[in-house]
Amino acid sequence: MLWDLYQSYRISQLDDRVSAAETAKTQDGVARDVAFRLEDKVDRLALICRAMFELVQETNGITEEQLRKKIVEVDLRDGQADGHMTPPAQKCPKCQAMMSPQFGRCLFCGYKDESRAF
Repeated sequence: MLWDLYQSYRISQLDDRVSAAETAKTQDGVARDVAFRLEDKVDRLALICRAMFELVQETNGITEEQLRKKIVEVDLRDGQADGHMTPPAQKCPKCQAMMSPQFGRCLFCGYKDESRAF
């Protein structure tokens, strides 16, 4: 009798491990799919940016060096040379609390900044 209970307990533990492994496998597949889609988007954006620069270069004679300088200038607009464009936090026009640029809305009063493009 005790042996049967122990065996049932062990089988239950193994079932739980199998379920956890299957869940992890599914989550891994979803994460891989998202990563592949993001990589495709980045590749497409890089292609578009390159094509746009070449058009501007052909029509206006802008050099690669001018482009590099402009990239640094734009990068520094947020006060940090980190390769990211981070918009500054702003005060909410409704309640004067600081609004995170990440959300585009006030977390205190709910005001939504409709002018934000992201």
